[in-house]
Amino acid sequence: MTTLTASQQLARWIASHREAGLSDDVLDKAQTFVLDWLASALGGRGTLPGRAVLDYTRTQPEGSSRVAGETVGRSAEAAAFANGALSHIVEMDDVDRLSIIHPGAVVIPAALAVAERDNRSGRDFLSAVVAGYEVAIRIGAAVGKKHYFHFHNTSTCGVFGAAAAAGWLNGLDEDALAWALGSAGSMASGVWQFNAEGAMTKHLHTGHAAASGIRAADLAALGFTGPKAILEGERGFFAGFAPDGAPEQVTANLDGDGFALPLVSLKPYASCRHTHAAVDAALALRDELSGRAVERATVHVYQSAADLCDNETPVTPYEAKFSLQYCISRALSRGSLGLVDFSIDDIGPIDTPAGVVVDPSLTDVFPSEFPARLELELDDGTTIVKQVRHPLGDPENPLSRARVEAKLRELAAYGGLSEERTTAYLDWVHGLSKDVLTPETRSL
Repeated sequence: MTTLTASQQLARWIASHREAGLSDDVLDKAQTFVLDWLASALGGRGTLPGRAVLDYTRTQPEGSSRVAGETVGRSAEAAAFANGALSHIVEMDDVDRLSIIHPGAVVIPAALAVAERDNRSGRDFLSAVVAGYEVAIRIGAAVGKKHYFHFHNTSTCGVFGAAAAAGWLNGLDEDALAWALGSAGSMASGVWQFNAEGAMTKHLHTGHAAASGIRAADLAALGFTGPKAILEGERGFFAGFAPDGAPEQVTANLDGDGFALPLVSLKPYASCRHTHAAVDAALALRDELSGRAVERATVHVYQSAADLCDNETPVTPYEAKFSLQYCISRALSRGSLGLVDFSIDDIGPIDTPAGVVVDPSLTDVFPSEFPARLELELDDGTTIVKQVRHPLGDPENPLSRARVEAKLRELAAYGGLSEERTTAYLDWVHGLSKDVLTPETRSL
């Protein structure tokens, strides 16, 4: 009996679930994630990199797939690229803890673009989103911690999820689905150097992965083959990108009852998720100050949070999003951390001196948890402490649907949309389980 590769097993899982259909419960969850993704995509329109992406996209040939907030459609690949990039700019898109992936920014643009192009139903679209999340998160959770130091998991692993979602909608059989995943793996890319220089390339990662997933699936539909052992092969993805990973974990418990999507976290703050537990702690401790001043803050975090977000002197708004010190200081001084805190030209000096310390006990639980412990030394000589295991937006500490809708309204306004158009977007998402994504019924 021939042993199936990991890609073939994923392909069989996709094909069998497509045939059986998905439950209303999981599709309702997916609808919330589409709502959250759309909020980030619309917010991205109000930024400098977002405007550059839109200007680029407007030079592409017209098509039937829409870009968030635009009135003229583009090709599926062009729309997926733009929507993927836009939704990753304001740093409020969803994030999965185990894989450290922002699945919505890659999977949803790919699924939406193909669903619109091929006039598929909203239910088909949501089902493809669930499948794409599953594949991207399973691969991301298996690559190991060393991969994340150099590579941006959202891009390198997300491209597989985009291919899975597009392949679901294309109706690919098991062989073609495996080919699509194989080709997607050869287009996996995305390194972290942009973060050291404050460059905009991070947004390119999600756009590229979303568009590449569509390309891989569309080519597979035409008989274009891809390597079926792309994940575990001697010269495959894990060997090249994640030598300390565990490719066998990709398909572990694949036939279980649960899905990865409901375990993904949503973001209430417009900064790197690694800062959120510290921000929650700062907001909680602020209520205990009672007029006392903070002399110094010390935040204890896991290693990856320190690697990416230990920056005492951020200069640009983007650097501030990846600065624990800045985010803590703003939360303490303002009692909130919103888009306005990252929309200023001059970040200026940080009000509250703060140090970042790596705590091995916190590193041990990462990425199952994204915790932080904040200590504040006050001017009266006392020290107050708050530890947060599950920042707001985790499944254990969820954002309400009303909070997600409010988030969409806030980000849509930031992106320049009218209240009327914003309400139309909300109505569109609420009706996804019924609508066919034709030009007459869709609002994108």
